[in-house]
Amino acid sequence: MYKLEFEDLGTKVYKTLKSMIISGELKPGEKLIQEELAERLGVSRTPLLSAFAKLAQENLVETISRRGAYVKRFTEQELVDIYDIRIQLEPLGAERAATFIEEDEILQLEQLLKDYDVATEKKDMHTLKQIDYQFHMNIMRSSRNRLLYDMLSTFNVIIISNIKGLLKPPEKSDREHHLLLEALKTHNAPEARRIMYEHISDSRSNLIHHLIPFESE
Repeated sequence: MYKLEFEDLGTKVYKTLKSMIISGELKPGEKLIQEELAERLGVSRTPLLSAFAKLAQENLVETISRRGAYVKRFTEQELVDIYDIRIQLEPLGAERAATFIEEDEILQLEQLLKDYDVATEKKDMHTLKQIDYQFHMNIMRSSRNRLLYDMLSTFNVIIISNIKGLLKPPEKSDREHHLLLEALKTHNAPEARRIMYEHISDSRSNLIHHLIPFESE
């Protein structure tokens, strides 16, 4: 059971539900049943409705008249389009991050990769998705480009792109993440851009390969 402090309850409910969507605990198309979630989180329906509204603004939840709220389901083409956005924005963010990143931010990324290794050994896919999201967003924050960060954050581009699950073996992502971190640590901006581009491009290719069987049915 998720435990929430009373203070700023609406925000805490929103963050908890968003975390459950990021991890895949709440799946695309799943109905958000107020009574069940209220009991599970130990809250009333008021902060839940507030959280639903905020998540709807962020394109993670959709409310259907007379049917209720659901985790948003994206079409195959929308997912490909989202990767096209990532492949344009994140290499730029990584390039800038290599220039501006500071020691404390590098230490945070190193800790995230240690946590990723532990989750990989445990085959904890929920945690892996959360760490992957945090790793990428931390790099975008280190770019010092607020507009770039806000575009990826507000529209939840990285969350949505992983909505079907991680698109490559965790071990492969881990190797790519470590290469990227090394480029950031040495402030090698062109290398950071190249690695991030290849990292996102590979995931996009895997997504398209994954979708082919659906397109032929």
